[in-house]
Amino acid sequence: MGFLVGVIIVYQVLSTDVNAHIKEYATFKAMGYQNVYLLGIVFEEAIIMGILGFIAGFCVSFGLYALTRNATNLPLYMTLIRAIQVQILTLIMCIISGAVATRKVQSADPADMF
Repeated sequence: MGFLVGVIIVYQVLSTDVNAHIKEYATFKAMGYQNVYLLGIVFEEAIIMGILGFIAGFCVSFGLYALTRNATNLPLYMTLIRAIQVQILTLIMCIISGAVATRKVQSADPADMF
């Protein structure tokens, strides 16, 4: 469920950014840039969001693991394998959101923007 919510939230952020810069994307298309280049920009932004979001989430969860471990005396630790799995899933989540958000970029028509 968290994965699906994450996809929706990242999609909303990317979609808002694409809508805010749709004239710039249309200008790039008018200058001759291909859709692949424009899609690369959106995917790059999605990957950057995934990496930065993971760093922030890792720091918070590392602290929560320590807090829970100290409060309950349970052997809870953030392992490297767990962190890598979460990072991979986060990147997959952001790529899925980027793929859905790129539909707007592909339909940007330079003639309609000006």
